Amino acid sequence: MKKLAFISFISCIVLVQACSNPQPRTARSVGATSEILVVTQSQKQWDNAPGEAIRGFFGRDQYGLTQAEPHFRIANILVPNLSEMFKKHRNMLLVEIDPKLEEAVVETRSDIWAKPQRIIKITAPNAESWVNTFDQHKEGFAILFNRSERERLMNIFRPTADYKIISEIEKTMDFKLLVPEGFFVAKNTGNFMWIRKEVADYSQGILLYVRPYNDTADLSASRIIKVRDSLLQKYVPGPVDNSFMSTDKEFILPKSRPIAEYITDYAVETRGVWNVVGDFMAGPFVSYTLVDERYGRLITVEGYVYAPNKPKRDYLRQLEAILYTLELPDKDPA
Repeated sequence: MKKLAFISFISCIVLVQACSNPQPRTARSVGATSEILVVTQSQKQWDNAPGEAIRGFFGRDQYGLTQAEPHFRIANILVPNLSEMFKKHRNMLLVEIDPKLEEAVVETRSDIWAKPQRIIKITAPNAESWVNTFDQHKEGFAILFNRSERERLMNIFRPTADYKIISEIEKTMDFKLLVPEGFFVAKNTGNFMWIRKEVADYSQGILLYVRPYNDTADLSASRIIKVRDSLLQKYVPGPVDNSFMSTDKEFILPKSRPIAEYITDYAVETRGVWNVVGDFMAGPFVSYTLVDERYGRLITVEGYVYAPNKPKRDYLRQLEAILYTLELPDKDPA
């Protein structure tokens, strides 16, 4: 299987590579978590069609959160205000209208003024063409901006890697996952691991589990949730007797979709809300399920958040960054 979605996006846009000359002291990028800085030539562009298209896509609510939060925060400045400070922003989307052009051009660059940094620019002959071009490629833009966010987070997490936990994961599961300090192993059954972080005002959890792979039906949304619920009931108890973690199927239904931008050519991402049967606890989760052909097994890595009365998107994004560090050994099993 090929990475069709991302390759299709790449093939449709003009990729302009950053200058190959080495930059001796690249500044560290700035900007709030999950934030995109949109640079327009005029306030009219931001108030009308281009700005509406950007806000409608990147500002839409992220699915699977227990309270409304957008995929990205969107900030806007005009070109004359693009100072050296703003040039260091991590995620930038540039809007340019040039009537001399016959058709729209898309450029994407990385690490121009800071690192990590992703800059995307659409230049079009008019606003209608700009919006049409944005709509054609917006899913690919989201992939690039999400990658930039994960890279920033892992630059923070890598220096604090907990090698004791990393070693236990590798020994138990025969794959690697970079877990930063602050977590602890709450359960390890040999094919299921529960790794937790508990602080005063929020909790984060990582669930890792493997099972035999039979056929493609094992990657269906219903099968993924059925397996998930059976393992959670068995291994993840709630705070009171006979309570346990489960998947909410009443208020926010879990959604699964195939993705091509994970560590393998094909994986299934599932987002939804977990709850506790027998208690009043809930929060968002995201999981990635893929086939490990070396052993003929399925691997699922999952992150969940519990943060009552607090925004949860950024806590979940931190876990996504960790889950994207999954690495399968190159060697075949003996």
